[in-house]
Amino acid sequence: MPNPFFNEPSEETLRVIDEKFTPISDERYLSALQQKNWKIEDIHTFISRLRISYEYTHSEYHRMLKLKETYNLDYPSDHKRYFSTAIELMSKMRSTLSAFIKIIDGFNPKKKRGKKYKNDANAYDRTPLFNGSYSRDMFGWESYSDKSVRDMHDNLNDYLQLAGNIIDTCIEIIDEEKAIRSNPELAYPRYENSFKRSVKANRRLIEMMDQGNVNIDNDIVKAMDDADDVKQLIASLFHEINHADFNFFCACKRIKDGRNAGLTEDELTAFGNENAEKAFRLRILLDHIMELAEQRDDVIGWKGMLAGKFVMHLLFWCGWDGSKNENMLRCISKPCAGIIGVVKMGAVLTEKRKLVNIDKKEIKEKQNTFNQEMDAFVDSFSTESTNNSN
Repeated sequence: MPNPFFNEPSEETLRVIDEKFTPISDERYLSALQQKNWKIEDIHTFISRLRISYEYTHSEYHRMLKLKETYNLDYPSDHKRYFSTAIELMSKMRSTLSAFIKIIDGFNPKKKRGKKYKNDANAYDRTPLFNGSYSRDMFGWESYSDKSVRDMHDNLNDYLQLAGNIIDTCIEIIDEEKAIRSNPELAYPRYENSFKRSVKANRRLIEMMDQGNVNIDNDIVKAMDDADDVKQLIASLFHEINHADFNFFCACKRIKDGRNAGLTEDELTAFGNENAEKAFRLRILLDHIMELAEQRDDVIGWKGMLAGKFVMHLLFWCGWDGSKNENMLRCISKPCAGIIGVVKMGAVLTEKRKLVNIDKKEIKEKQNTFNQEMDAFVDSFSTESTNNSN
């Protein structure tokens, strides 16, 4: 008989059967057993099947627990593809649901001649093991001398407990997904983290798209531009986009944001829209880097390249946090290409490590002095541009 849970895979089905994955009382179990008139051989066979089902269910439970740890972390989702979360999760516990329907079939009463039962998720309603009245006084363990009768009861409840844990885990995953989708404060951090990871992983592709003037029209970007509440829209789209579509959206949005702000991809990553002015000032400084080198003896270092110590101070002037920020270094290296070489990040970090041996107050004073001098240098050219335009 086809499994009704696979005929009706849905969140409603999950919640309906969740109510039935509870321990069976002694009286109900013995009552259902009496109605079946099982022989001891039938009981032994059923115990063997239960134990096999338990092992399969145990494996599915551990896989479901691992899935729960990651399912709702990422903003896009390839898990669901064209299906709902409930269908996706139910497909991952086929052994559990198959074993349950076998238990239902095993304890169902025989059909009367000409009578048909509907094969649906409520099939357990006809099973005395889960439904219907029974006498508490008529039956007892003393009626069965063979230990296997109690063993079957214990094995049955062990399975139901484990299977119930799987269903509970599925419902927890679904409820968490719903909570995230309805709460921008939960959804937006996931969106931001996924967006940053996508941009970082596809940096070269984004640059090629930008330089190649690829069409960056994107429905999601347009929807965000038109939305009254962008964060609410972002929350509503949680897990509604697969990774391929999300990566394309990120590329389009990144390029559009950069063009709107007048920033390159590296500048947008290093500075962000909110610090675009600092990126523009760095451009001015690097456009006149050789003039700065004529004024200062700390600009040029080993092999005629920009000195590591100078680049370190320059990065701090840009707002560097001291980490291995290759994007910010590229904002210096690319404009200097063909004019003067720039040291690698390793040389910059070596200079940063030397600061450990210097008093913090002295470090701060030196950096403040450097910042003021760079600001004055950039301002001098900004003033020139203003005067020339007048």
